[in-house]
Amino acid sequence: MAPTAVELGRLARSLGAKLNAKARQRGVAADVIRKQYVFTLFLSRLFDADPQPPWVLLGGNALLIRTGGGRFTQDIDLARQSAWTTGEDVRRELQSLADAPAARDPFTFVIASVEEHSEVDPFGYGTKTANAKVQARLGSQVFEAFTIDLTERRHLDVPVDRVPLRAVIEHETLTDLPSVPTTPLENHLADKVCAMYELHGRGGTSPSTRYRDLADIVRILDAGPLNAARLITVLRRESGRRRMTLPDRLVAPSDQWRDAFPRQARTFAEYPSRLYPLDASLDEARACLDPILSGERTSGTWNRETRSWFE
Repeated sequence: MAPTAVELGRLARSLGAKLNAKARQRGVAADVIRKQYVFTLFLSRLFDADPQPPWVLLGGNALLIRTGGGRFTQDIDLARQSAWTTGEDVRRELQSLADAPAARDPFTFVIASVEEHSEVDPFGYGTKTANAKVQARLGSQVFEAFTIDLTERRHLDVPVDRVPLRAVIEHETLTDLPSVPTTPLENHLADKVCAMYELHGRGGTSPSTRYRDLADIVRILDAGPLNAARLITVLRRESGRRRMTLPDRLVAPSDQWRDAFPRQARTFAEYPSRLYPLDASLDEARACLDPILSGERTSGTWNRETRSWFE
């Protein structure tokens, strides 16, 4: 029997209180915890399907389910492994997946719109992008709204990893969560390293001020094993596509980072205070990346426990 409006209202209030308490416990804004909860429900709808849909999770959520914490995101990034025809085709496909029955929760998801973008990706990841607007509803009430950034075939020239979704709170609506397909950890790391050193502005002369990229690099190194040969391959590919040259060791992109990074690091969700100083964060990542950037290491596996490479 479907829950009544009164029961759904009670569930919404209960969830709101529980999510707010979790946000206070973790020292982050309540809205990001609320969104992570809804993202998990939505992704479980998509990837519980049989056969599996032609979508892969990218971006901050893909990293978050590996690390369990750190930078929270305001949207979902998905890549389709084959081309779509129109934005309306994508909307119908996502709606069909979102309409799959879920015994674990009474939410419904409405794909309100999909807007295609005409901008060409400058790095050659694909020619189509789109933005989907989604509502998570309990009965007739919108519990949370969010967006999905959609691309075609981005980073999908390598086998995907399957990573279990993580429950942001303990709750009966987050039981038996599926694994979702995402790009390998080496690809996440290569993206962050290249973004950290990419030049911007007119004429490409302005160093990056994306201070979060260094924090993300540190978190990635704690997330799991890395394959040196694969990392080298994707670093070369990404730096080539971005028409940039990487340094032969991990350094600050500019002197501005010396003062700016510690200030920004204090605002990063769940970032260890011992790593607020720039040199502390650089040193944390150098054991892994310096041998790769210098060419000293071309094979082996990164061990996150010992923070060292081994053959």
